[in-house]
Amino acid sequence: MPTLRELIRDCGGPTAVARELGCSTQNVHKMIQRGHLPYSELRERSRADVLAGMQREGELTADQIRRIGFGI
Repeated sequence: MPTLRELIRDCGGPTAVARELGCSTQNVHKMIQRGHLPYSELRERSRADVLAGMQREGELTADQIRRIGFGI
């Protein structure tokens, strides 16, 4: 399973991800530091869905993305 850093890199980098998620690049860097998406049921699902659609080479599902960093 790739790390969140690798996933975000595959999605076009922090700037592209921030633009798609509607947050700041700094927020994306904080997610990378934590190693997982922020835990919030509604927003977590929408973020994972967006990242799943942005992947260039990866083929992770939104559910797999939600599990990154939690060891599930």
